[in-house]
Amino acid sequence: MGDLCCMCTVETSKYRCPCCRLRYCSLDCSKRHKGKSEELKQLLLNIHLRQLLVTLDETENKDEVLKNYMQEPLFVELADMCLSLINPEEKENILPK
Repeated sequence: MGDLCCMCTVETSKYRCPCCRLRYCSLDCSKRHKGKSEELKQLLLNIHLRQLLVTLDETENKDEVLKNYMQEPLFVELADMCLSLINPEEKENILPK
Protein backbone atom coordinates (compact mmCIF):
# COMPACT_ATOMS: atom_id res chain seq x y z
CA MET A 1 0.00 0.00 0.00
CA GLY A 2 1.29 3.49 -0.90
CA ASP A 3 1.53 6.63 1.16
CA LEU A 4 -1.54 8.74 1.83
CA CYS A 5 -2.10 12.07 0.12
CA CYS A 6 -0.52 14.93 2.07
CA MET A 7 -3.57 17.15 1.53
CA CYS A 8 -6.67 15.01 2.07
CA THR A 9 -4.98 12.18 4.02
CA VAL A 10 -7.69 9.83 2.73
CA GLU A 11 -6.65 8.63 -0.71
CA THR A 12 -3.47 6.84 -1.69
CA SER A 13 -1.02 9.25 -3.30
CA LYS A 14 -0.28 8.83 -6.99
CA TYR A 15 1.83 11.91 -7.67
CA ARG A 16 4.64 13.99 -6.14
CA CYS A 17 5.06 17.74 -6.03
CA PRO A 18 8.07 18.54 -8.26
CA CYS A 19 9.27 21.23 -5.83
CA CYS A 20 8.95 19.69 -2.37
CA ARG A 21 8.34 16.02 -3.24
CA LEU A 22 5.24 15.74 -1.01
CA ARG A 23 2.73 13.19 -2.23
CA TYR A 24 -0.82 13.96 -3.37
CA CYS A 25 -3.65 11.99 -4.98
CA SER A 26 -5.44 14.28 -7.43
CA LEU A 27 -5.51 17.55 -9.33
CA ASP A 28 -7.71 19.09 -6.62
CA CYS A 29 -5.21 18.17 -3.89
CA SER A 30 -2.36 19.41 -6.08
CA LYS A 31 -4.08 22.79 -6.46
CA ARG A 32 -4.70 23.02 -2.70
CA HIS A 33 -1.04 22.21 -2.04
CA LYS A 34 0.13 24.77 -4.61
CA GLY A 35 -2.10 27.41 -3.02
CA LYS A 36 -0.52 26.73 0.37
CA SER A 37 2.91 26.95 -1.23
CA GLU A 38 2.04 30.37 -2.62
CA GLU A 39 1.21 31.56 0.91
CA LEU A 40 4.62 30.33 2.04
CA LYS A 41 6.34 32.12 -0.84
CA GLN A 42 4.61 35.36 0.14
CA LEU A 43 5.70 34.96 3.75
CA LEU A 44 9.29 34.37 2.65
CA LEU A 45 9.32 37.76 0.92
CA ASN A 46 9.58 39.34 4.39
CA ILE A 47 13.11 40.73 4.78
CA HIS A 48 13.10 40.30 8.57
CA LEU A 49 12.15 36.63 8.28
CA ARG A 50 14.80 36.06 5.64
CA GLN A 51 17.44 37.55 7.94
CA LEU A 52 16.29 35.28 10.78
CA LEU A 53 16.71 32.26 8.51
CA VAL A 54 20.17 33.35 7.37
CA THR A 55 21.25 33.87 10.99
CA LEU A 56 19.86 30.46 11.98
CA ASP A 57 21.68 28.82 9.09
CA GLU A 58 25.00 30.46 9.93
CA THR A 59 24.99 30.04 13.72
CA GLU A 60 26.93 27.35 15.55
CA ASN A 61 24.33 27.10 18.33
CA LYS A 62 21.23 26.25 16.28
CA ASP A 63 19.27 24.75 19.21
CA GLU A 64 19.51 27.91 21.31
CA VAL A 65 18.77 30.25 18.40
CA LEU A 66 15.81 28.13 17.30
CA LYS A 67 14.44 28.14 20.87
CA ASN A 68 14.67 31.95 20.90
CA TYR A 69 13.13 32.26 17.44
CA MET A 70 10.11 30.25 18.55
CA GLN A 71 9.23 33.31 20.66
CA GLU A 72 9.23 35.46 17.50
CA PRO A 73 5.66 35.59 16.03
CA LEU A 74 6.91 35.83 12.45
CA PHE A 75 9.09 32.74 12.82
CA VAL A 76 6.25 30.84 14.53
CA GLU A 77 4.01 31.74 11.59
CA LEU A 78 6.60 30.26 9.23
CA ALA A 79 6.92 27.10 11.34
CA ASP A 80 3.14 26.69 11.51
CA MET A 81 2.78 27.19 7.77
CA CYS A 82 5.50 24.63 7.01
CA LEU A 83 3.89 22.14 9.38
CA SER A 84 0.47 22.68 7.81
CA LEU A 85 1.95 21.90 4.39
CA ILE A 86 3.33 18.56 5.46
CA ASN A 87 0.66 17.65 8.02
CA PRO A 88 -2.59 19.47 7.14
CA GLU A 89 -4.70 17.90 9.90
CA GLU A 90 -2.47 19.48 12.58
CA LYS A 91 -3.80 23.03 12.80
CA GLU A 92 -2.56 24.08 16.24
CA ASN A 93 0.76 25.65 17.10
CA ILE A 94 2.97 23.15 18.91
CA LEU A 95 5.76 24.85 20.82
CA PRO A 96 8.55 23.10 22.73
CA LYS A 97 8.33 23.44 26.52
